[in-house]
Amino acid sequence: MIESSRFCAFCKAFASAFMQSRFYAFMLSIVNFFSRAYSTSSLKRILVGSGDIERYAQDSAFYRGIKKILNPVISFFTGICRTASEGTQSSIAAKIYGIFFSRSLYANAIYFISFVCVFIFVIPHNFWSNMFGLVFAAALIVLYIISASNPNKALAAGTNANGIWFSLIVFSFSLLVSCFVSYDRADSVRVLLFFVTSLVLCMTVYACLRDENGLDVMGGFMYGCLIFTSLLAFAQRALGIEADASLTDLALNKDMPGRVFSTLGNPNNYAEFLVLFMPFAMSFVLGKKKWNVSKLLLCAGMLLPLGAILLTYSRSGWIALAIAAAVFVMLYDKRLIPVFIILAIFAIPFIPQNIWNRILTIGNLDDTSISYRLDIWSGCLKMLKDYWFTGVGLGTGGFAEIYPQYAVGESGIAPHSHMHFMEMISELGILGFISYVCLTFSLIRRSFVSASAAVPFGIRRYAVACAAGMTGIILIGCFEYCWFYPRVMFAFFICAGIAMAVHRLAGKVRQSI
Repeated sequence: MIESSRFCAFCKAFASAFMQSRFYAFMLSIVNFFSRAYSTSSLKRILVGSGDIERYAQDSAFYRGIKKILNPVISFFTGICRTASEGTQSSIAAKIYGIFFSRSLYANAIYFISFVCVFIFVIPHNFWSNMFGLVFAAALIVLYIISASNPNKALAAGTNANGIWFSLIVFSFSLLVSCFVSYDRADSVRVLLFFVTSLVLCMTVYACLRDENGLDVMGGFMYGCLIFTSLLAFAQRALGIEADASLTDLALNKDMPGRVFSTLGNPNNYAEFLVLFMPFAMSFVLGKKKWNVSKLLLCAGMLLPLGAILLTYSRSGWIALAIAAAVFVMLYDKRLIPVFIILAIFAIPFIPQNIWNRILTIGNLDDTSISYRLDIWSGCLKMLKDYWFTGVGLGTGGFAEIYPQYAVGESGIAPHSHMHFMEMISELGILGFISYVCLTFSLIRRSFVSASAAVPFGIRRYAVACAAGMTGIILIGCFEYCWFYPRVMFAFFICAGIAMAVHRLAGKVRQSI
């Protein structure tokens, strides 16, 4: 114990000396220069400004027209929920509530939803069934039904067709409409069920996260999930994975071993999961108030998912994580940017050669995976000339049926577009695409606003995590279709629910000041 305390004291002294050095002052002056440039830029006005873009959108005829259609529908379902809630006050559900949840419904709920959210990702791929997601969604709906018998409505979450809710509702509406115009309706209905599960997860997370403690509970579960999946990834590397030619151009990456995927079946899927969850796990670690041995061990534990994403050999994942980390550091404390840069520079000599080789293939048109993507994108642009309005239907079944008619080069058969934004407009048409863009923009913007506001540290650090994770996954979406694997879709909407809850908590704080 004495030695550990001495080590912590040494780390504090070293950090203090570095922060007072001339080199750090020089680096910080450069950071401040760019910070001042950012503070007066259009980018900051868009991300944390007054919300002019959203106001212009809300003043549009399109917005008002859709809202007139949606508000009666929302009122109808709200009335049904209110009637059901009033009718359950004296029901068996109320008695169950009184016995098991009278004093601790919220505490039980936050641990339950956190467990569900991470349990989805710890099930190995060979044992996973997409039907599990539907079972989890049903369990969460039951939780809502039980909570409806609570006069205080502990888990109730009101909605209206404004702001982010408008984008989410329109996006959900476009999912439903796309099933009717689909060229493969069976696949569309199948994928629609995954979206229903995702939305249930999103809304449950949003309803349950009502304070800083709830955020830390979920952050702790995410941290544990990352450690478990990372250890499994390292075990896969130790046991050996055969290199897959369908995932890697083996001619350009001769020395690259098999790519790890942990529990998610595909290395790119696993990288997407890590990019989304790592910022939240880091926020959980930073929530520990004192720098002691336990906090240092938690920080050291974050090296495991960092190593795991390197072992995925996902180039888009690496780029996205680097950008997400930069966003995290910038929003958390810009004074740490020089430290971040120095650590990144010092890490360069320790990067293995096969990873360097993989990095050098970024932008190499001779790489079959890159040339394949370019062919698919060209074919998709041709297809969108005919299907830009309605799309080909939700799910990749319709895409796989129609795309061969427009294929370019060697991309005759393609499971999806390998670009998230292009997949959205290809499947859902212009309405789904616009609503998706508005939804993601609203999530990121509100996270930046909350991270930049004068709110408690516990709320702000998770707002930072939301901004970093969402920025990272959007960047990956420029090169991958992130929702091809349902569990990544679940991860996105879990993070969306957290972002919405954090913004709500930050708004309550601002209103109370």
